[in-house]
Amino acid sequence: MSGRVDQLVAGFAEGDAISRDARRLRGLLQRSGRESDIFVPADRVGETVRGDCLPLEEYRGRKGDVVLYHYSTSSPATRVFLGSQARRVVRYHNITPAEFFDGYDDDLAAELREAREGLRTVLGGAELVWAVSAFNAEELKRLGTANVAVVPLFFAPEDACSEPDPKTMAKYGGGLRNILFVGRIAPNKCVEELILAFAWYHTCINPASRLILAGSERSCPRYYAMLRMLAARLGLANVCFEGFVNEAQLSACYRSAHLFACTSRHEGYCLPLLEAMANGVPVLTRAIGGMPEALGGSAAMFDEMEPREMAALFQRLLTDSALRGEILDSQDRRLEELRHNDLTEPCRALLAL
Repeated sequence: MSGRVDQLVAGFAEGDAISRDARRLRGLLQRSGRESDIFVPADRVGETVRGDCLPLEEYRGRKGDVVLYHYSTSSPATRVFLGSQARRVVRYHNITPAEFFDGYDDDLAAELREAREGLRTVLGGAELVWAVSAFNAEELKRLGTANVAVVPLFFAPEDACSEPDPKTMAKYGGGLRNILFVGRIAPNKCVEELILAFAWYHTCINPASRLILAGSERSCPRYYAMLRMLAARLGLANVCFEGFVNEAQLSACYRSAHLFACTSRHEGYCLPLLEAMANGVPVLTRAIGGMPEALGGSAAMFDEMEPREMAALFQRLLTDSALRGEILDSQDRRLEELRHNDLTEPCRALLAL
């Protein structure tokens, strides 16, 4: 039996897409008979998942082992990765442009700039590079990286359909039309555009409506505060800031939604789009970054749109049964494609190092 295949992650939290990806890869590796753990800086681990990973300080990469580094931001894991005696692999999840965070969180913006500056060095220290999307792979190829393979996020549709939390289901019942966004509350998500569109929809088209924003505000508290003030200034009591949600609460949000809407301006892939589809929710998103690739020609996409135009599109997507049927059919076809994605081949390549 060959050596271990371990993973290094900058942060680890329940509901985080990179953390889920690392967990699923670990499961595949362990089922292949290989020893595998996830190592994370101790101060970047969520309380609910502390027993599911190990401190970065305990990592000991040896010759004959393989180490895979999930790269998306600056982290002490970079130094550990580059110093490891194991054979090194990078899994690139994209780096959010620092400009989105300027003025909201200058320290985080500096971390992202540091990650961008260190990207060539990290790539140069790897024998193999996995990008989670062709969009990400093209970015790396422009930097001169030749050994890039596109390996999508390890996603199984059935994993996104857990038992919903009854209290959350009751909270978001009552006959209102629910528009849902799921993701970190961060400036690149451009949630303010979604709130402005909802203001038109709720005020001028359908007052029996609700906007649910499910995602942690810890990524950028000042941005979150701005969104709260915007909703208050617009008099939108039906903008519901749900904050962090556990798996059962997230499932309930999806089951309660009539439309999933995303106005993000930067995504390397965007896992919530697939989760919404797996729960039978029509998806509307901006056609940018890795999101069109994740959708694979399904769902509804837009380029640029004024808030009142988006409100009118909300109405059509919520009331036109023929259009909704077409969108849901396209999403079901995409989910079927994802079910047949063979992720064993990239794992074999990893195990063969």
